Amino acid sequence: MSATTASLLESLIRAMTPDEVARTAAARHRKEVEDWLTADLEIIRMRETGSWHHGTALDRFSDVDYFVTMRGSRPLASGAAIEALLSSLSRGINGALVSIDRPSVRLRYFDDGPDVEITPAYYQDTDDYDIPDPDGSGWIRSNPATHLKYVDRAQRETAGRAKGLIRLVKTWKTWNNVPLSSFYLEMRVAQYTLDNKPIIYDRDLRNFFRGLANNGLREMNDPTNYGRRITTGTSSLAESVTAKYAVEEAARLSRLAREAAEDDDHPTAIRHLLTLFNCDT
Repeated sequence: MSATTASLLESLIRAMTPDEVARTAAARHRKEVEDWLTADLEIIRMRETGSWHHGTALDRFSDVDYFVTMRGSRPLASGAAIEALLSSLSRGINGALVSIDRPSVRLRYFDDGPDVEITPAYYQDTDDYDIPDPDGSGWIRSNPATHLKYVDRAQRETAGRAKGLIRLVKTWKTWNNVPLSSFYLEMRVAQYTLDNKPIIYDRDLRNFFRGLANNGLREMNDPTNYGRRITTGTSSLAESVTAKYAVEEAARLSRLAREAAEDDDHPTAIRHLLTLFNCDT
């Protein structure tokens, strides 16, 4: 990989990593929400999950996700727990727009801090929780520690490069408005990196997108062997077609960028990478 393309991809990773200002705002929001829910609903615990917890969040784009362990017995319909959170947060948090984004309650802050998603959770055993089913009115089992360990394992076994590749793929998704789940892509990339060491960013972008295009964007088995299948996140035929086209285009552009770099045609390689990420510089 040429120094120029390496520099571009490394600079993208750095630019998309939340900085201290974003982290300070996230910590401030967490304290406000946790203090309020502890006082109002007597929650047992509030724990960070998702991409911020994994170290794969995108600056200005990724929500900060939390599970809040609710008191009492789990209601039969998960909507009741979501509504209880919505009502409480609407009363207690003044600096954000509060709405339901199943399975969570979303807070869109008016300051420059990241949005927050709060998911009601009922503790079961060994870090297992019941959380609302995103696709129904019931509950599903979730274990956030399991997926964190899997991503951290990929990071360790790739000399600290797995999370960089995850950020690059999620940046591609975000800047091109590709209707694929960030969690789906994160698990796909983590699984890919464990099978394809060492990681060289431009080569592995090509190989990852080629594999994603060739498998037809299928749902995947959870690589941690925990829980149900991980869906792509598309919710309609139109979204599936859009995502398929975007992945095929990403496979084409990343292949052209890699070929140009191998031929020492660095300006062309850079041009294809910029087109891949839909950015000007």
